[in-house]
Amino acid sequence: MGKRGPQPIEIDWKEFDTLCAVQCTLEEISLFFGLSEDTIERAVARKWDMRFAEYYEQKRRLGFVSLRRKQYQLALAGDRTMLIWLGKNLLGQADRQELTGRSGGPIQYERTDLTRLTDAELAQLEELVEKAHAEGSQPERDSG
Repeated sequence: MGKRGPQPIEIDWKEFDTLCAVQCTLEEISLFFGLSEDTIERAVARKWDMRFAEYYEQKRRLGFVSLRRKQYQLALAGDRTMLIWLGKNLLGQADRQELTGRSGGPIQYERTDLTRLTDAELAQLEELVEKAHAEGSQPERDSG
């Protein structure tokens, strides 16, 4: 007479690991294999002697390694977008520059109360502003 009870389940552990590596949830993995979440958790405990969460975390991190490797391959092959992204995220590079104060924080300044300026000082300030606008609106001259 044959054994009674449920037949042992067969899980393709290579496929299982791939699903973990691409961040599939326990629910999604269960749906993929047509098994309950509890059955998946028991199968992992039986096969690997650890909880699903521990096993999943190991395999998920291997997915990170694969993703990082692909990003580097793209960047080294000349993918400008990936070069920029890696530069910003790994090297701390930025598109813009900010001026900071001595402590590295924002520059502190005091607002000047223009009502306290004399007429001569206001005239001088107005002259400086007009000069700056005039210089900024003139086309550059070719020196060659």
